[in-house]
Amino acid sequence: MSTVISKEQMLKRVIRFEDLVPDRSAFIDAKTPGSDRKENYTIIGPGVSESSNRFVNLEEPHGFNFGAAAMPHGTKNSLHSHLTAEVFIVAKGEWRFFWGQDGTDGEVILKEGDVFTIPTHIFRAFSNCGPDDGFLYCILGEDNPGKVTWAPQVLKAAEGHGLVLLEDGRLIDTTIGMEVPKDAEIVRPLTEAELSAFDKVTVEEVSKRIFRFAERVGHENSYMDCRLPKGRKKSYGIIGAGMADAADRTPLVQHPHSFTFEMVEAEPGHGFYPFKQSAKQVIFVQKGQWKVRWGVDGTEGEVVLQAKDIMSIPADVYRSMESVGEEAGSLFIINSGDEKPVVEWAPAVKEAISKL
Repeated sequence: MSTVISKEQMLKRVIRFEDLVPDRSAFIDAKTPGSDRKENYTIIGPGVSESSNRFVNLEEPHGFNFGAAAMPHGTKNSLHSHLTAEVFIVAKGEWRFFWGQDGTDGEVILKEGDVFTIPTHIFRAFSNCGPDDGFLYCILGEDNPGKVTWAPQVLKAAEGHGLVLLEDGRLIDTTIGMEVPKDAEIVRPLTEAELSAFDKVTVEEVSKRIFRFAERVGHENSYMDCRLPKGRKKSYGIIGAGMADAADRTPLVQHPHSFTFEMVEAEPGHGFYPFKQSAKQVIFVQKGQWKVRWGVDGTEGEVVLQAKDIMSIPADVYRSMESVGEEAGSLFIINSGDEKPVVEWAPAVKEAISKL
């Protein structure tokens, strides 16, 4: 049984790049020199923002959270740790990621199209090392990803700029007249014993968790519709099994994240024939233009997504996706849950495949 959704309802699930609302005071380091020019975006789900002013484009639970960060050259996001998976996708620019209690355990450089799933239980930070403004997308595991744990030096630096973080997640800015409630508990720096419990990870270990766009090798028959005239596409399994029909498409990372993640590339006129699946799906465009139609025959509505646009598609809604730009398009796909979603092709598609 498929879900019927109105065009109006579906278009509310389209998040254009220009619809994103920046928060310049999302975290405790918002006023620390070197970190004071970053912008954070809470796009799908509550994320881990500490700001009371955050704007969420789509609050509906998806089993994961989706956000973004924009930074000019030289800006840094301070050392921190998360309780759930954290995955970064470089939409624009060149970025240096580094990790460890003091940020010296290792570092890697990521460029446009690269994907990095960072191990949990380590401190991590990143900076824009490219020549111009950079933009990152970020996926956090679970509906409730918990709170950020900051390295002690980050909290200490923030004190000198009037920001105080409370245990309940609230960020107090004393420079604008906010006061710390009398009964509030202030976040204290971790002790040496607590810090010693964090993991140490080598560059070699981390490198196995990076999808390098420039070194990509695509799988050409991942989905049943790839054999149809307008279904040619390459796919890249990044996290988990994803929605691939082919058993020989091995993902880069297999351990659970609370979501699966993959990328497809297609020349203009090619893409996915109509299908529905058992899990919610979020797609976002890395390159080119993609036309999404919905309904079993694609007549219930359509929208064209540009680079950096995002769309959330409910479970059990038939959808097709076609690269329609002047050049080959790249599309990232997030599926809710660790298990492979149950994909069902539209009856006409199954009939066409059966005749091959």
